[in-house]
Formats: sequence, structure tokens, C-alpha cells
Amino acid sequence: MKTSLPDHSPLRAIVPFCLVLMLLAAASSATQIFRYREQTGDDSFIFLWRAEQGRRTVTITQDQGDETLSSVCTPEGATLSWHYIRPPDIDIRAERMGNQIHFSGRFGGEVINRNQEIDTRPWYQPLSFSLQRMVARDLNTVDFWTIRPDTLEVMAMKAEKSSSDHISEGTATQTADKVVIRPDGLMSVLWQAAYWFRQSDHLFVQYQGTHGPPGTAETSIDLVTP
Repeated sequence: MKTSLPDHSPLRAIVPFCLVLMLLAAASSATQIFRYREQTGDDSFIFLWRAEQGRRTVTITQDQGDETLSSVCTPEGATLSWHYIRPPDIDIRAERMGNQIHFSGRFGGEVINRNQEIDTRPWYQPLSFSLQRMVARDLNTVDFWTIRPDTLEVMAMKAEKSSSDHISEGTATQTADKVVIRPDGLMSVLWQAAYWFRQSDHLFVQYQGTHGPPGTAETSIDLVTP
């Protein structure tokens, strides 16, 4: 026998409200938001890092002042597409198509529409997420491609899990896995940088590297704890 709620029943208001709460809870559990501080010399700023879990992909968005960088990745960390916006002259998209990365949009005021040949190695963008998945999958080394946002150069890179270190987070100390990245080939001896991922949940907690010629101040990124 089918029953229905009377029109005046207070449950008619409560049931939809409960459904909304359930949907909001599900959405919040599928989205992670963290704050990081980036510092180079005396200059520093706070940026937001957001991961949104979809049915088959993860979207990573970094809001850095007037810049927004967004990547669509597989759960394993491989990047499928990337979108970089910095008004008024940068609005560039990149999409992997087989063994090519297709660029389209504007960069520095120039109209871009070109393909960059790569190979079967994965494309990692951003490394804060892709290397996190490398650590979570217990991989010791990975060869990959990445894009330099300042030049759009597509670079072949190598990542290697090197050690476990103690990292300070506010008043606490956490154990974190260190991953060192270098250019592939002969350039590997000239530059390197390091990422740290918390062992308990593989969260990206720290970065150190130099972005410029000798004498350039080191850049560091640290998780800002609540």
C-alpha cells in the first residue's frame, strides 16, 4: 500500500533539507583545500591548493594572487589537460593527445596554436599532486614530462624518492618522504629541487628549489597549518 506525506506535514520540509545536507557532505568529502606559503628571499605570498575528486579524474587548482592554474589528472597522477590564466595577457590551455601536447590560447599577448611532440612517459602538472601519487603508489623513480609555466617549455624530468625526513608543522613534527627532481640527461647535474610528502597521508608539505641562475635566492613552499 503506497503512502504519502500530508501537505501540512513538517517532514515535507525536513526531508529535502536532509537531502541537501547529505549532498553537501558528499561534496565536501570529495574536495580538499589547503593553504601554502611560497617564499623567495624577502618576498612571500599565500596560495590556495584545491583537489576536487570526480568520477574518473581529479582536478587540481592553484589560486596564486592574479594567477590560476588548473589541471585535470588521472587518480594515478598523469595529467590530461592544463589551463593557466594570468590577466591580461595569459590564457593558455594544454591538452595531451597521444604522444603530443597541444597548446592553444594566448601567452604574453601572442596567439598560440601548436603541438609539442613527447613520448609515452606521463605528463605531470602540478608536481605537488603527481609526485604525491608516485609516493602513494610506493614508486621509487619516475620519468615524466612537465611544462614550465613561465616559458611553456616542455621538459623531460626524473623524480627519485631519496629519504625520509622530519618536517616541522607549526609546533608538531611529522615524518615526510623526500622526492628529488632533476632534468633528464646531461642537465641533471646542473639543477635539482626537492618535495616532501607527509608519510601519514602523503600530503604535500614542503618544497625547496632555486628558480634562476647562480646567486638567485632559494624558493621554499610550506604547508600553512590551521
